[in-house]
Amino acid sequence: MSFDSIIGQPFAVDLCRQWLKRQTTHPLLFYGPASAEKKALALELAKVLNCGAREQGGKGAREQAIVSPSAPTSPSAPMADSCGCCLSCRKIAAGNHPDVRVIDLAWQAAERKEPVEKQQNLRIETVLTERHRLLQSPLEGSWKVSIIDEANRLTPDAANVLLKVLEEPPTHTAIILVTPFRDRLLPTILSRCQPVRFRQTERDVPLTHEEIESHRQAEALWESLTMTAPARLIQAAEGRTRIAKLGRAEIEEQVQRLLVPAARALRAGDMSAQEPVRLLQMALTQLRQNVQPALVYDHLLLRLASSRRLVKA
Repeated sequence: MSFDSIIGQPFAVDLCRQWLKRQTTHPLLFYGPASAEKKALALELAKVLNCGAREQGGKGAREQAIVSPSAPTSPSAPMADSCGCCLSCRKIAAGNHPDVRVIDLAWQAAERKEPVEKQQNLRIETVLTERHRLLQSPLEGSWKVSIIDEANRLTPDAANVLLKVLEEPPTHTAIILVTPFRDRLLPTILSRCQPVRFRQTERDVPLTHEEIESHRQAEALWESLTMTAPARLIQAAEGRTRIAKLGRAEIEEQVQRLLVPAARALRAGDMSAQEPVRLLQMALTQLRQNVQPALVYDHLLLRLASSRRLVKA
């Protein structure tokens, strides 16, 4: 793996190269369509920061190889690419480098000794543990790297803890947030990160038949909001019994799919979609909190239907 292996994202790669040259601890935010490139580029950055090819041997040489974050660029700055074959690069690729950690729902489940299926959000305990690690000295490499995947799943409490680290990152620490949904992060977190946008590529996985059908149902539900009574809408929307059994993540996905036609209408100049977009975004915020998912969905449909019917009237 190297920067050359990141296909179809020249803008993102260029921003990361510039970030390396500045030798800064400014947190990064990788956002855009769900694809493997975001996480792959984050891991490539971790390799470059800790690559053994630029090491001269021993702790003292590592300290010379990476100067302080505020220092100007010098010949001893991080390389433009990783070697991919030293022990450090191989450990990062294998996921067992002690100074590089990917925080996601799977990691949280392993730490809590719980099934992955039970993980709906990244909890405050998970972020507190990672913050403690970042405040410690590196064990093997020159930089500690924290890659927070699906950062949109941070609970409000967890996001506020993370914000404190983002405001003053420890020396030689790289924090990279990864998410397909930039708009679902706290504005204060967005303001602390350098945004790096990833674009849709041909390598992105195509939609399955089930996903296509789900989007079709969301489009149909959006169109029916002005024609169906709110009470009947709740009963009819994909089956009330099935909705009650869905977990927080599944309902969150349904709300996100419904946001697609609403946002499209607003971009097309339909100002009547402004209130529905606001309601949908509010529902996504509530779903990240300790509110019963089915109740959030019911309340959302009622308010959406009322809003759209008032506009039609």
